[in-house]
Amino acid sequence: MSLCSELAAILERELRLGNSLGQAPHRAGWPQPDSLFAALREDFKSDLKQLPTCLQHGHCNDPHYGWYEELYCRDHHHLLVAGVPKPGRR
Repeated sequence: MSLCSELAAILERELRLGNSLGQAPHRAGWPQPDSLFAALREDFKSDLKQLPTCLQHGHCNDPHYGWYEELYCRDHHHLLVAGVPKPGRR
C-alpha cells in the first residue's frame, strides 16, 4: 500500500535523510474509514515550512497515541506520523 503522492514524497525524503519506518503504510481505518497510516521512528527531518495545501502539520505529544509529530492529508485522509512523545514538551 502506498500513501498519497504528497505524503509519499515526504516519506521518501525522510528515508533518504536517514529516518526509518516503524510501521509501513497500512489501512488503519482511522482517522477516517479509508485512511492509510505510516509511522517514522524519529521526528521529521524534512523542512515542513512549504507543504502542499492539502497537508496539515501538527503535534500529538500524547503517550496514548505514541508519536510526536503528524502530517495529515485532508484530501486523502492519510496520516504520516513521526517520533515518540516528549513529556513536558509542546
